[in-house]
Amino acid sequence: MTSQDSYRLLDTGDEKKLEQIGPHRVVRQAAQAHWPTRRSRNDWGRVAAVHHRAKTGGGHWEFAEKLPEDWTLAYGGFKFKIKLTDFGHVGLFPEQIENWRWITEACARLEAPRVLNLFGYTGGSTLAAARGDASVTHVDASKGVVSWARENAALSNLGEKSIRWIVEDVSKYVEREVKRGNRYQGLILDPPTFGRGPRGQRWKIEDHLVPFLRQLRKIMEPLQFILLSCHTPGYSPLCLANVLHQVFDLPVSAVQPGEMVVPIAGSQMVLPSGTYARWQAS
Repeated sequence: MTSQDSYRLLDTGDEKKLEQIGPHRVVRQAAQAHWPTRRSRNDWGRVAAVHHRAKTGGGHWEFAEKLPEDWTLAYGGFKFKIKLTDFGHVGLFPEQIENWRWITEACARLEAPRVLNLFGYTGGSTLAAARGDASVTHVDASKGVVSWARENAALSNLGEKSIRWIVEDVSKYVEREVKRGNRYQGLILDPPTFGRGPRGQRWKIEDHLVPFLRQLRKIMEPLQFILLSCHTPGYSPLCLANVLHQVFDLPVSAVQPGEMVVPIAGSQMVLPSGTYARWQAS
């Protein structure tokens, strides 16, 4: 697969990353890249777009050339619609690729498990669970990104799989599932640091994560696997592992903590890009 149809992280440093996203090269922020860049200034200057983050949140793109509104990218065995958003997201999270493989394997070893993917965004984890023949419920508060995830499923030839697409505040949805008595065997969630539901519901990870997980425990039966990932500073792999241990009463030794990374092309370095803790029944 060439750089024209996939993703490569070309260089990082000075809290930035130089990325080849299919045929287009862009620069985005990389808050943990506290080291000097390797490539020349000329390499960093030959890009189609640079994202600038605003102090108040969001940001904007500075374009050196006209780009299409969106394009398709193959990555991790799936196809994704790529679109440059004001927040600097593009719809692809390459740091999750190892977790996607783990999800597929965890689902494939079970008999048609029911899997709940919360804060599902553009659906990489949903696609991974569907590839493992799970029955997936994908929940996100944004109608636009749920539509985006559905497009990714269709692009990846997974549109006919058993996937329920739900536009709803995740906390409200879980409350209703508890009342309905529905049960799931697999749980996937990548909660944001801050967020708002479609009716203005507030989410703040330090206030809401643990109570939310306690609610989720009521609908996880029989629990077969959990993947909790995070991009919030201070939530280290061991912190997330301790949360799962305490809330779900899992043996500490059975919870696998880890750091999500993206390899830097032509280098032995990787870019740290978030944390996770995961568990599956033996």
